[in-house]
Amino acid sequence: MKVDHLRFCRRLATLTGLTPGEVYARVFESDLEPGYDTGRLSSEEFHRRLADHFGVALPFPQFASWWSDIFDPMEGMAKLVRHLAPRYPLYLLSNTNPLHFSYIRENYALLDYFQSFILSFEVGSRKPEPGIYQALIRRTGLAPDQCLFVDDKLPFVTAAQEQGLRSWQFTSPGEFVRSLQRHGLY
Repeated sequence: MKVDHLRFCRRLATLTGLTPGEVYARVFESDLEPGYDTGRLSSEEFHRRLADHFGVALPFPQFASWWSDIFDPMEGMAKLVRHLAPRYPLYLLSNTNPLHFSYIRENYALLDYFQSFILSFEVGSRKPEPGIYQALIRRTGLAPDQCLFVDDKLPFVTAAQEQGLRSWQFTSPGEFVRSLQRHGLY
């Protein structure tokens, strides 16, 4: 999935008089979004705090629609996941929240190919915190060096390596396939 947080920020900015960048900083570089992603806030509580923080009247259904409409499919990814699923157990480890995960689950069949989900809001920890990687290791039942963790964010890859996971940085589906081929995994 490609994620565009600014899509939400641009919409909220129309109600606040702030720039999308200012909205981004106040949501994603504050305690608001991390609290939601780690399950410390419910969807309703997150919505209330966000509306109060910005001093806006934003009905929950409108908020949920704006908040969730930030995803786009990544070309080639569905084909890649369909190819890998019969060969390897796939686990999704994600910094996410109930609204985002529900939206993706309802709109993208890609998740059907994953054996299990390790979701930050369910395990109370998010990347790059050690707890979420340990939750993945427990869920797989494998030794960390028997798992391959892939993420587009280098700090998350580094954090996974610190937990003993084999880890690669994802740059594109094509480059990922080439890396798998070089290692005899495709």
